[in-house]
Amino acid sequence: MAANTISIGPLRSGGLMLTYRCTNACRHCLYRCSPKKPDEFLSEEGIDRTFDALSKERGLYGIHLAGGEATLNFSRLLYAIRSARRHRVALDYLETNADWCIDKKTARDGFRQMQKAGLDAVLISASLFHNEFTPLERTKAAIRAATEVFGHGGVLVWTAEVLRAMEQNLDETKKHPLPQSCQKLGLDPASGDLWRLHSYLTPGGRAAERLADGLPRNSVESFAENGCGSILRETSHFHIDPYGNLFTGHCPGLSIGNVENFHRQVTREEAPVYWTLYHEGPFGLWRKLATDFVPEEAGYVSKCHFCLELRKFLFEKDAYAELRPAAFYG
Repeated sequence: MAANTISIGPLRSGGLMLTYRCTNACRHCLYRCSPKKPDEFLSEEGIDRTFDALSKERGLYGIHLAGGEATLNFSRLLYAIRSARRHRVALDYLETNADWCIDKKTARDGFRQMQKAGLDAVLISASLFHNEFTPLERTKAAIRAATEVFGHGGVLVWTAEVLRAMEQNLDETKKHPLPQSCQKLGLDPASGDLWRLHSYLTPGGRAAERLADGLPRNSVESFAENGCGSILRETSHFHIDPYGNLFTGHCPGLSIGNVENFHRQVTREEAPVYWTLYHEGPFGLWRKLATDFVPEEAGYVSKCHFCLELRKFLFEKDAYAELRPAAFYG
């Protein structure tokens, strides 16, 4: 990397988001997906273009398919599985919230079609956040059916620990509002119990907006001299969204690369938000590009939380091309 440019290094492992639309609006969703997002799905041409670009990444060792909820357009999902195989891009799994698995037969038939298309594994989401929208009986129907189709080695429950807690305490036929499920499981959200049970949570996206209660907050000054370069360089869990944007380091809504050129070199002038975050983090972004932003007096649970609020503020100015897409910020 030249001193006056930034680019993304070789892609290692990541996910292809087929849509931002989802049956759920989970409180922890990093990509802020929901039923209210645009009813847009990556086209067949876009799928082929994406996998063609990924096939040229020599260090790539796996891709998973995701959303939103990828099963909302089942035929397009099957096309994506076949396209990955045609382009010889290794598919790790499909990620699904299992809301479509109304019974075991429906789930089994769906997974068999996916397997026939070339899928070998599935990740099934199990959390108190998903359970606000998807009853546990559907989650378990998906697990049983997927195990029959893919075998035990082809089914990943994310996470099994939370599933066990729900099985012991919740009515499997019902959806449970989060306060109710917390009460039944003896959890105190104000003490950070939700973050301890769901230990994989990232303090960005909707989690920073909806699950910050009970977490310690920090002043914006505590994030000073805290650049994000090492995070933004991370390509071991990147995502490509349905508009072709490349997100690295678990930083959705911020992109300098896309499916046309994952490794485009950009300057400070071309991508000032990205550049400033890379070198100086959100505190530097606030001081240089968002001086009229007024931070919350209580502070923020993480620099990712602070960064998200800054980027939402800057997105409204419609002046920074690297802040995309509108589907994330809307």
